[in-house]
Amino acid sequence: MAQETTSTQTTQQQETALARLRAGQQALAEGRTEQAIETLRDAEARFRQMGADERMGDCRAALAEAYRQQGAIDQAASSFEEAIARYRAANTPLREAQVTLALGHIERQRGRIDRAWERYYLALRLFEKSGDVRGQANAALALGHTERLRGRYDRAADYYGKARELAVKAHDIVSEADAARGQGDMFTSLARLREATQVYAQALDLYRQARDRFGEIDTLVSQGRLLTEEGQLDAASALFGQANTLAATVEYDLGEADTSLGLAEVALQAGRLDQALASATQAGNVYSTASNALGSAEVNRLLGEINLRRSQLAQSIALFDRALRAFRTLRAQAPYARAMLGSAEANRRRATPRKAEDLFTEARTLAQEIEQGQMESLAILGLGQIARTRGQTALAEPLLDEAIRRLGANRRAQTEALVARARLAITLGAFDQAREYLDRAEKSATSEPNVAVMEARAGLALVESAQATLALALGQLAEARTHATTAARLAEEEGDEVARVEAALTLAESELEAENLTEAVAAFNQAKSLAQAREAITAELQATLGLGRILLRRGLWDESAASHQEALPRLRATEDVAALGLAELGLGEAQRNLGDLAAARRAFVEAQQLFSASDDALGQADALQGEARALMDAPELEAAVGRYLQSLALIERVGDAIADSMTRATFFDAQALRYAEAISAVASEQNAERASALAHGYSGRAGKAGRAALSQRLRENERALKAPDDTLTQEAITRNKAIAQALAGARKAVGK
Repeated sequence: MAQETTSTQTTQQQETALARLRAGQQALAEGRTEQAIETLRDAEARFRQMGADERMGDCRAALAEAYRQQGAIDQAASSFEEAIARYRAANTPLREAQVTLALGHIERQRGRIDRAWERYYLALRLFEKSGDVRGQANAALALGHTERLRGRYDRAADYYGKARELAVKAHDIVSEADAARGQGDMFTSLARLREATQVYAQALDLYRQARDRFGEIDTLVSQGRLLTEEGQLDAASALFGQANTLAATVEYDLGEADTSLGLAEVALQAGRLDQALASATQAGNVYSTASNALGSAEVNRLLGEINLRRSQLAQSIALFDRALRAFRTLRAQAPYARAMLGSAEANRRRATPRKAEDLFTEARTLAQEIEQGQMESLAILGLGQIARTRGQTALAEPLLDEAIRRLGANRRAQTEALVARARLAITLGAFDQAREYLDRAEKSATSEPNVAVMEARAGLALVESAQATLALALGQLAEARTHATTAARLAEEEGDEVARVEAALTLAESELEAENLTEAVAAFNQAKSLAQAREAITAELQATLGLGRILLRRGLWDESAASHQEALPRLRATEDVAALGLAELGLGEAQRNLGDLAAARRAFVEAQQLFSASDDALGQADALQGEARALMDAPELEAAVGRYLQSLALIERVGDAIADSMTRATFFDAQALRYAEAISAVASEQNAERASALAHGYSGRAGKAGRAALSQRLRENERALKAPDDTLTQEAITRNKAIAQALAGARKAVGK
């Protein structure tokens, strides 16, 4: 009788505990998580008294889900681990597999990708042991997602393929759709956009067949991201909007966050930065509440891109670094490489080339490992731009050429590469080649039908800025001003801060070369303000140098020397060889006029070395001319003539290579002063024959304006010679007559 009573009590206890478990599960299903937790804990305590491991596992699995819904991720993970231990003790491999898979999802959400992979792999083996085909499909799918995050695309492809086969075998439409969407994401990562489009369409159809709204939303988001990659921004925005509406209908918060993030990316590419910021912030709030580490990291990366576009570089770098730390923890390789590229570009623009070079190099290596061709190409472009700034022509040329070749699918980046290559050609004095690259850049910026109009225009602003620089080098001042003005307008319209600063600097240079000093002061001050606001350190220093050169033109030697000297230490940190050379040129000219010829020569020689190392023929010619002036003041006539002739040889090498005769003549017209100085120096050696030969050579190259300018300069130099008086020795009088005759002969050779 006692035995029957005990048995009856045990049965009642089991029934009570089981009822509490079911009540807790029901409360959980209805969203009453606090009540569910309280009830499930009571049920677990009752099952523990009975030593019912499997039922304790059920309680712990349900508790874990309740904690997850509350955002208590660590408690959820702990409860799942306890459930796994109980199921293992009860020898129930199927339930152990299901909870192990769920724990894998938690680990992935926590950013512990390696641990997640281990859980998924164990779950797959347990499902195989249990003969659960549907479970195998889900585990294989999760492994595919994890391998894709790691950048192991071959393995991801295998797991996605396996997941689809198993899902079909299990007649599980949703799992099949999940695997198809995973394949689409993988193809998108590999830039295999046509294949991605096909499998996304298959996934969407399967989700709709199964009436799975969550899967449908996720697929619409994936399709929107694909269209964003292709530059079809209006179509992408429509898909994100559709997904957002569905997500709101079914109260899918993470789905709404994903659509907000997608809309932020669209707005960024379209140049609507305020809208991009608002959408990204909205997504970030949801990801943070849900403890979604990957989503939060993506938001920080996008915010970094927005600040980079705004030229808020310090803030951009901080956001990219925050994203990098998260992606590194998550082992999310492709997003990590993308964020690294952003940080590298921000550092490059902020004139910290060594940090930028390290990041671009690491990004390039990683992109190669994970088969991200476009990211690798962007890294190559960045390294090429750094090499160009450093004057490393032999390194910059092949890098930029490779970037141009590989970036055909990314019109904006290819435009930047072509502009960088054109600027390198300008430095090398290869003006015809520069023109060809700029023509290609203009086509790249405007001819792609899928690229948004604003993005194309922004690329065109960069082209116009480079066109202005080329026109300045050719002596075409009116054309330079026109291109710079157009670039400024386009950059203003489309928010292209880099082109805006470049245009302002070029416009200022145009005013300076035209001797419009008042206008040049205003223009350089404006360029400096723009550069400071956009943390463009090199551009700010270039504007400072421009103002220093204006002081030279006004004869304020001490002030000019101080301005150039102050800029030099900061310029050295930027490693910008052209700007450094320009600073040394200005400093040398100021010191020469102050009478410190030894210091002036040191500055000019330093400038020569900088320009020579970077194959900058025109810069080297200017430095040689500066040293020649100092030598004339010394006076060291023979050495001065030698420097002038070297300078002219460089000028003629560059100018004679210009194919168009009118352009070539305009270029030489701008060199009249240089030739006048050289001819006068040769005349001072009383070498009338050589002076006439130089004048004749110039006359055959220059146009009417150049010949007139040279003749006028030579006439002025004749008049400057002292007339015979009591202060001159007979030797000096004789020498001056010989010089005057040589100058007159040179004028005759010019034809004036």
